[in-house]
Formats: sequence, C-alpha cells, structure tokens
Amino acid sequence: MNKYCLFITCLLITFSINAQNYSFENALDSIQRLRKLCKNEAIDIDSMLHYAKEASRLSYKIDIDSISIKYNESLSELYWDIKMYNEYRDINKKNLSVSLKLNDSSTIGKASINLGEYYRKKTPYSDSSYHHYHTSVKIYQILDNKYDLARALYGISAIQCGEKEYIMSEKTSIEALTLLKELEETNDVNRIKSFIYNNLGIVYNMLNMFSESIKYHKKGIDLKKKLKGNYKASIYNSLNNLATVYSRSGQYSLAISSFNKILKDESLLKEHPEIYAMALDNYAHTLYLSKNHKQLPDLYLKSLKIANSANAEYKSIIIYQHLAEYYYDNHRKDSARYYAYKAKNISQKYYNDDLLKSLLILSKIEDDSIAVKHYDAYIKLNDSIQKNERTIRNKFARIQYETDTYIDETKRLTSQNILITIIGLIIILVFALILIIRIQITKNRVLRFEGEQQKANEEIYTLMLRQQAKIEEGRLLERHHISEELHDGILNKLLGSRLGLEFLVIDEKNKEKNKEKFNIYIEEIRTIEKEIRDLSHELKNTKLDAEKDFITILKNYVDYQSNLHTFQYKFNHAANILWESINDHVKVNLYRIIQEAIQNIVKHAKATTITINFSLDRNEIQLDIIDDGTGFNSNKESKGIGLLNIKSRVSKLKGKLKISSETKKGTLLIIRLPVNQK
Repeated sequence: MNKYCLFITCLLITFSINAQNYSFENALDSIQRLRKLCKNEAIDIDSMLHYAKEASRLSYKIDIDSISIKYNESLSELYWDIKMYNEYRDINKKNLSVSLKLNDSSTIGKASINLGEYYRKKTPYSDSSYHHYHTSVKIYQILDNKYDLARALYGISAIQCGEKEYIMSEKTSIEALTLLKELEETNDVNRIKSFIYNNLGIVYNMLNMFSESIKYHKKGIDLKKKLKGNYKASIYNSLNNLATVYSRSGQYSLAISSFNKILKDESLLKEHPEIYAMALDNYAHTLYLSKNHKQLPDLYLKSLKIANSANAEYKSIIIYQHLAEYYYDNHRKDSARYYAYKAKNISQKYYNDDLLKSLLILSKIEDDSIAVKHYDAYIKLNDSIQKNERTIRNKFARIQYETDTYIDETKRLTSQNILITIIGLIIILVFALILIIRIQITKNRVLRFEGEQQKANEEIYTLMLRQQAKIEEGRLLERHHISEELHDGILNKLLGSRLGLEFLVIDEKNKEKNKEKFNIYIEEIRTIEKEIRDLSHELKNTKLDAEKDFITILKNYVDYQSNLHTFQYKFNHAANILWESINDHVKVNLYRIIQEAIQNIVKHAKATTITINFSLDRNEIQLDIIDDGTGFNSNKESKGIGLLNIKSRVSKLKGKLKISSETKKGTLLIIRLPVNQK
C-alpha cells in the first residue's frame, strides 16, 4: 500500500512540474509576442500601451525579477514617448527597488539615469535628479560603460548650469565629451554630443564668453542636422540660443538674420508654438536693443498671444518683462506697470531669477515707497536665492558624498558576499569530499566483504571436497579390508572345499554314483569363486574418481532434499565435462544456484518431479533445471529474492539465464556459463 502511495505521489509531482514548465514556457512566449506588438509603430498608441502593460503583468506573474525588470524597461520607454510621466516615474522606481534587491548593477544604473531624466526635465527637484544621476555615474564607472556614463554626466552638467554652477557644468561637460570621443560616432553618441555642445554654449553665454558660446552652439546645430530622426524642435532651440548669444554680444545683425531663419518656417508655429513664441520674443527684444522699434510692441504682443494659446505660462514671464521694459522706456508707465505685475504674479509661483528680475523692473517703474518696497523684496529674494543656491551646492556635495559612501559600502558588501560565497563553496566541497571518501570506504568494505565471502565459499567447497575425499578414502580402506577377508578367508575355504570334492571324485568306489552330483557342486563352487574374485578385485580398486566428486556432492544434496520433501528427481551429466579442470568459483556458484532453484521449487512450485541436466557445448556449460510445478507468468518481472540471487550469480560468472514458465505448466531454467577446460 505504501509503495502505491509513494508511486502516486511521485506521479502527481511529475505532472505538476511538467504543468509548471509548460505554463512557464507559454508565459514567456506570450510576453515575447506582446513585446513585439508594443513596439509595432503601425498600431495606435492605446494598443501599444495595452500590449506593454500586459507583457509587464505576465512578467510579474511568472515571478522572475530579472524578466520583470526587462519588460518594465520597455513599458517605461513607451510611457515617456506618450508623455505618461508619472507612470514613467513609478515604474522606474519599482525597477530600481527590485534591482537593488538583486544587486544588479546594470539595471540599477538604467533605472537611476531614467529617474534622473524625469526629475531634471519634468520637476523642479534638481537635488533628486542629481542624486539619481550621480548614482548612475558611480555604477557606470564600475561597469566601464562610457556611453551611459557620458549621458549621466551630461544630465549633471545640465543641472549644474541651471543652478548657476557654470564652472562645474563646464568641467562635467568636458569630461562627458572626452568619454564620447573614445566611442564610435553612432547616431546615439552624436545625439548626446550635440546636447553637451548646446549646454556648453549656454554656460559660456552666461559667463560672457561669447565667442566660445557661439562656437559650441554651431557645433551642436551641425551635429543635430546630421542625426537620424525628428530633431526639428531641438535644432530650432539651438538656433534660438545662438541668435540670443549674438544679441547679448551686440551682434544685432547676425542675431536678426538668425531669428529670421527660424521665423520663416511657418510649420514651426503649428508644430512647436512655444519655440516660435520665444524666438519671436527674442527677435523683438533684439530689435528693441538695436533701437529699431518699428515693429514693436506688435511683435511682443504676437509672441505673447502665441505663448498663451500654447499654455506656455512660464515662457510668457520673459515676454511680459520685455513689454514692461519697452513701455517704461517709451514713458508709458501704466502699460509698463501692468505687464511688470503680470510677470511678477506668474513668477511668484516659481520663486526664482524670473521673480527677482520682475521685482527689479517694478522697483524702477513704481514711485517712492512702492518702489522701495519692491527693491527691498528684490534684495531679500536675492539673498534667499543665493542662500538657496549655497544650500543646493552643499546638498549636491552631500549627495555626492553619500552616494560615494553607498557605492563603497556596496563594493565592500559585494566583496564580503563573494568571500562568504567562496567560503561556503569550500565548506560544501569539503563536506562533499568527506562524503565521497566515506562512500568509497563503505564500497571498499563491501568489496572486501564480498571477496572474503567468495574466499569462504571456495574454502567451504574445498573442505567439502576434502571431506568427500576422506569419505571415499574410508570407503576404499573398508573395501580393501573386505577384499582381503574375502580373498584370504572365504575364497581360500571355497578353494579347499573344491579341491576336497575333486579328491572325492577320484574315489573309485562311489565314482559312478557321486560323479554327477559332485560335478554340480563343483560348478557351483567355481561360480561362487569367480563372483567373489570379481568382487574382491572391484573392492580393491584404489583409484579415486576425482571427476565425480562435484557430481557426487550435488547428487547427495539432491537426494537428501528428495527424501526430505518427497519429490522424484532425475540427474544427468555429460561425460565430456572435465570437472577437475573447472574453476572452484564456478562450481561453488553452480552448487548455490541449484540450492536456490530447489528451495524455490519446494516453497512455491510444489513440483513432484525435478530434472537436472548438465551438458557441454563449445566451452559453455549448460545447466537445465526443469520442474512440473504450478509455474508462473515469466513475462512479468519477478520480485522473488531466489530468482534475483540466481540472476546475480549468473551475472557474476558472465553467463546467460533464460526462464521459461507458464501457469500450471511448470518452469524451465536454462543457464549457460563460459568455462575453460584444460
């Protein structure tokens, strides 16, 4: 019963494992198909998003973190492309958490740089962006991934530029460019280079290094024009920045020419109205600075209208400031005041340099106490911004220190984990070696025991032969004694009697009367004499038939079992088998095989007749054991210990065993063993 339970349990476990493997493979196939679908640009965005979410859901279902991370990365890219920035942030946070748990440097770096991009481009939280960028920098330095390291450094340089850390931004940008110069000029490499050139152009403009600014802006624009893909907005941004540098450096004609190149593209107004509005405002301001006021303030008002229609509220601050300055210079104080307050009210939401400039303009426009009030607010805000900038710089330094400390700690823990793993493997190997040695010792003991058992079997057989030889020797001595008694005693007496009778025959008196009778007696005596002489010679034969010792032992055993269990037997052996030349090991095992067979027959078959035949065919002894018992189905594998022992012995002797049996028709065992007769 227990065996059946164990079998059923194993079967169920096997089915369960197979089902799980099948389910796992199906899930992987489904994920691969969904991943291809979500990258198919021929379908609509909603369908792409649906397929990407389904792929991510299935990757969580199969519960393999590395696969989940992989498909979340694909979903993350799609979220960014379709401007689902909150979802983009959340899925990268999830990936970062899982990657930290797995201690997978590559995926930690990717999730960190993605979060750095999100916080830099879509939020005012420059410290969060800096933290994630700096983490990815340390990771990519360890991995020696120059491309992604340059990307992360560019992100940091852009943050530093935004926080007025112009010298640090320049240094970080040059470091990123140095890395990219070592790489092949692919589309992706050139794209990052163009962004870095643009950042350097802005940095040098803010440092009033106008020639350097112009040089790097031009480099960036030239590279962007060669890129594969739609970089129209980025190119026009760079052209706007270049024209602004011309304007700030007093090169008004070049600035006006550059702005005209931008503004003559009517498609820009439809596709990117916020860029068109800023270019138009900068163009108007360049005209204002160059004292060319013919188209003003119409150009300002047009750019403001475009910005408002594009919901570009932040960009409208500068336009309001330019209008306030224009009207103030043209002594239209009310209009100047109106636009200055507009700029102030919007910039208060951001609490940055735009608010500072709005307060400064109001301090010029307003009269007396109100002007003083705005100027005091300007000074206070300026101090606050400077303090905030120092705080941010300190925060950046702290983030860098904490990140470096974290990376060093991670390295230490990684080294410690590697050491622990190595020690663990060594301990496992030692235990495995000890186990192997113990198993080998046990095997050696078993082999020694089997050798000793074989030796004991051979010694037992030798003793049996010696005992049989002694028995035969005793029989020979007894025969010899009987022979001597017969020869020297009875035979002599009979001889004497015969001679006496012959003398009686010579008796003349009774010759005729007793002649016939005496002849009969004499003939009888002569017959007895011959029989006794023959018997004497047979008994006195001293040759011990060694060939028949093994057969004798077998016959004695079978005869004893026959009397004990009341069955008839037939024992046949071929005369051409030279038993004295056959290895004792073979004879011992043949004896044991016959023992096992007779025990099986007596116990299970209940046979009335057993036949044992020995024959020799081409250096192979064949042993046939036949019984007329109940038999069994020989097609089914037998689990009896007797047959297993017989199979084991035949296998040791490199022989062959054939079992033929049917129910109620008896059993035939045919055993063939190779022998080498000398």
